[in-house]
Amino acid sequence: MSNTYSRREVASMRLRIFTSLFGGLFVFLVFSEFLNALFNIKYDNLGYSLAQRVPLAFKPTVMVFFVLFSSILYFLVLRYLRPLLRFLEKGDEPGKARGAAIRMPWVIILFQVSAWSFATIVYYAIGGWQVASGIPLFFGLLTKLSTGFVSALYVTFMINLLLKEAKRELHITDMRPGERDLFSRYKDYLANFSAVFFIASYGAYIGYYFACRDGALGLSRFILSAGPAFLALVVVGIVPIFLSKREYRFQIDSIIKEMKELTEGSIDLSQRIDIINFDELGQLSMYVNRNIIRYSSFTSSMSQMVEQLVTAALSLSTTSQENSSVSNQQAAAVAEVVSTMEDADRLGKAAAERAGEVDHKSLKTLETVTEGVNLMAKYLETMESIRKSNENTLEFIRSLNEDIKTIWDVVRMINSIANQVKIIAFNAELEASSAGPAGKNFEIVATEIRRLADNTVASTAEIRDKTKLIEGAARNLIDSSENTTKAIQSGWDNSRKIQEAFDSVKTSSEDTSQSAQAINESMRMQTGGFEQILMTMKQIARSASDVAESTSMITSTAQGLTGMVAEMRKLAQSQEGSV
Repeated sequence: MSNTYSRREVASMRLRIFTSLFGGLFVFLVFSEFLNALFNIKYDNLGYSLAQRVPLAFKPTVMVFFVLFSSILYFLVLRYLRPLLRFLEKGDEPGKARGAAIRMPWVIILFQVSAWSFATIVYYAIGGWQVASGIPLFFGLLTKLSTGFVSALYVTFMINLLLKEAKRELHITDMRPGERDLFSRYKDYLANFSAVFFIASYGAYIGYYFACRDGALGLSRFILSAGPAFLALVVVGIVPIFLSKREYRFQIDSIIKEMKELTEGSIDLSQRIDIINFDELGQLSMYVNRNIIRYSSFTSSMSQMVEQLVTAALSLSTTSQENSSVSNQQAAAVAEVVSTMEDADRLGKAAAERAGEVDHKSLKTLETVTEGVNLMAKYLETMESIRKSNENTLEFIRSLNEDIKTIWDVVRMINSIANQVKIIAFNAELEASSAGPAGKNFEIVATEIRRLADNTVASTAEIRDKTKLIEGAARNLIDSSENTTKAIQSGWDNSRKIQEAFDSVKTSSEDTSQSAQAINESMRMQTGGFEQILMTMKQIARSASDVAESTSMITSTAQGLTGMVAEMRKLAQSQEGSV
């Protein structure tokens, strides 16, 4: 940190502190000594005039004590103010310079009270406890103690007033932990107490003086004699009070100035109140500074937000206008969609009715197919019976054909026997012819036998022909039966295929019926859902219409907001102009 005071300016400050300290203490000492000389019974008895008493206010011993103790106090003050003066000259260690003057007032007060009390006691001890002025030790010590106390406050306040500009160079805007100046916080009490103590102690001494004088003194003469002295005591006693208020006034004026500018909006937000003393006013200044910082931050944030709000308002206005147009288009589009969905709802209901009819017809078809499958099963059973009966008939015909073949054997046997009988009959006729009349009857029998044999042969021939016919018919019947069997088998196979086809048709019909039922249920649910969607779309249509109206309102509101933001922008710019 660069120094702001030159070496000469720092030396000048030391000189002003020296002058204030020595001058203030000298004035109070002379005033005290003058009062002691003025109201002095011994001097009254000696008949000293005022001119003779004035030099007695400058006793050599008292002056020696004054110079000695004032010099010590001056160097003590410089010792405590060294960090501050070093900072002003070189800019070093600002942290130490902050608290340089905190303990100084207590050092001055304690040293002054102690030094004046000690010097008074030593002075009385040197004079054998009977000093030349004749003032008792009690009043001498009491008046010097009160004078030392009030003069210490005077010197402290004067030095603080001299240092106020120097303290401002520290630019202290806050208070740190431990920076608690008790003297500054209680200086009003100390100033009032010192004034009362000073006036009371000298008042007691003056009262003692008038009480010890010979002869009674009337009230008017007492007022005329003691009035100027009491007036002087009051004036001198209230000097520290005045200086205390003056010190307060300096800090209060800074606070009032900042608060006024803050209220009027003309404050420079980069400036802060410089804290002079770490008292309640310093604490108040700290809080004012914090509020200024917060206000500055708020103003900066408000400016940024206003700029963002301007952009947002313009964007909102543009977007609202676009949204208004889009919302109107959406409302029209939604209305058109609702109309289309109403048509689709009617078509969906018609499709649902058709699906119901298909479901009903598919159930009827399933019942018919099931009945056909049952009839086909019965037909297959009948065909199976016919097939088995035909196979039995074919077996019977084949057995009959075998029996016919047996007849052929019998016919051949009969025919063979008939031929043999015929030969035998022929031989018998030959034998009967050769026998003559004796063999006539035998010839007749033989002839009849031969005729019978011929008839048998003829019958056998006829039987053979019939048998041939029967055999041919049987063979034809077998062929026909075999063809019939093949036809029956083919019909049975076809019937099985038809049954399988019917079974497949039945399965398909069942699937179709289930699908039709599912379609019918889906169409019913779809119709219900479509009705819900239609209701929702109608609500959306109403909402779209409401949105279009709301968007129009938002557009007008955004335009109004744009105007308000423009005013806020002007206000923020005016605040920024004061920063």
